[in-house]
Amino acid sequence: MESKHKNALIGALLAVVFVMAVGYAAFAQTLTINGGATITSNWHVGFDTTKTTEAPGVVTPTTGANGTTAPSGTVSYTNDQNATINATLIQPGDKVTFELTIENYGSINAQLNTPVVTATSGADENGAPLIVKQGNIIFTVTAPSPTTIAAGETATMTVIAEFDSSAQGVGTVTSSSITVTTLAEQA
Repeated sequence: MESKHKNALIGALLAVVFVMAVGYAAFAQTLTINGGATITSNWHVGFDTTKTTEAPGVVTPTTGANGTTAPSGTVSYTNDQNATINATLIQPGDKVTFELTIENYGSINAQLNTPVVTATSGADENGAPLIVKQGNIIFTVTAPSPTTIAAGETATMTVIAEFDSSAQGVGTVTSSSITVTTLAEQA
């Protein structure tokens, strides 16, 4: 009987050694991967900075009911992410419409988000996300359309600067400006 137990013990010990050897072999393996990868896509979404005051349809002034001096406006770009809109208006009813073009210069489809609109000087008296009011001038910004653009495609957004029609007094020329920052993410 003792020899049976010895044989069983020796068999168990051999099994344990075998399992340990297989386990060690499994953990001692070294995996080596050789190769390379190249990323051929790029990301660049921004304003078309060639569309300035001189471009047709970019800045369209409308004179108020009794106006003799036309309102005016300019578009300038700090970089292709920020457009600064400046409007000079004379009287209630004066309005300047700006059209901004956003282009997908990259190779990845882009989802355009609601832009950030901020007053460049002074406080915003309105506080709505796409409307800035400074004194007698109200800027209203539309969200980009379309909201998804593929590589090489464009979207447009409109900014309207309008002399507040409820203004009580009209003084000299009134100027104000805002900055519009385009925001996009991968579609």
